[in-house]
Amino acid sequence: MSGPSQRAAERQTARRGPTTRRSTGSTSSRSSSTRRATSSASGKASGTATRTGAAARVAALRDRPSLTGRAVVLSIVVALLVFTLAVPARAVLKQRAEINSLRADNAAAQARVDALTVREERLQDPAYVTSLVRERLHYVLPGEVGYVVLDPSEAPAPSTKVKAAPVVSWYSSLWAAVSTTDSAGAPAPAGVAVRPNAPK
Repeated sequence: MSGPSQRAAERQTARRGPTTRRSTGSTSSRSSSTRRATSSASGKASGTATRTGAAARVAALRDRPSLTGRAVVLSIVVALLVFTLAVPARAVLKQRAEINSLRADNAAAQARVDALTVREERLQDPAYVTSLVRERLHYVLPGEVGYVVLDPSEAPAPSTKVKAAPVVSWYSSLWAAVSTTDSAGAPAPAGVAVRPNAPK
């Protein structure tokens, strides 16, 4: 007995009288000594049993094979799961990369559309169009005088190419050949020696 039940027993012995207290005290001392003996015996037995059980477990672990059938089946299932999920995972990663590139292209196209919209709005302004015409085409309004000032760094460099001979058309060269042949039958000018067998 321990706790509240022991206290209740002590109260009852106090009510009964002094004789009962003595007997109860001796009984309680006997019971506590019995408990101590029982607990020490059970502690020794349990310690022995614990040591025996631990030794048996160690021996069982030594005798157990390192690779069991369950481990093999589990590794095969894990390998199948990895191979099964590898292809869809790769497809998902590829699709995400494509989505990111398409988003970048879309953002670039949207920026270009915004720039063109701003340009279209500016081209609706007649003053802006007039300034573009003056700047790019060098047009002036009637009565104005236009001047173009060239920057020395922008001036064209002198050409170093050798001028090619003028191209003569085929009929011009044919006419020159005919004229040369006709003049061969004419008498030679004075001072030029003519061979006796020269054609006339």
